Amino acid sequence: MTASKRTRVLIADDFKLLRDVIRLHLERADDMTVIDEALDVTDGLESARALRPDVIIMNDYLPPIDSAHASALFREQGSPAAILIISMRIDPAQIQSSFANGANGFMTKDEIDEFLVDAIRHIEQGERYLSPRAREAYGSIDQ
Repeated sequence: MTASKRTRVLIADDFKLLRDVIRLHLERADDMTVIDEALDVTDGLESARALRPDVIIMNDYLPPIDSAHASALFREQGSPAAILIISMRIDPAQIQSSFANGANGFMTKDEIDEFLVDAIRHIEQGERYLSPRAREAYGSIDQ
């Protein structure tokens, strides 16, 4: 029997409770595994370089920079990982900037329970993803 591929996820957020919630959801998914957690952008870049995750889940502010700048840094170092931004609020300019700098998806923290695993599956397959609340505020994913 061949083991199915598991999506390897790096969680980058400075708030432990949120990392724990994300980890709990991913542990329930039989096709995902958390390979590391990072507290800031420096740790996240080092972990991505060393471990080569399939997906990076990142807070909209990863100390000391915002998600758009962090996404750009991951891309500059050559990380092929899909990037999902999770935020407390929806700012269409931030979504646009994050996408322009290499992010693949955006959702709010209050949508994690319902949409996190689905969002990861979409972005890992090369699709852009906007959660329902983000899509409502931002509009088309193709902007």
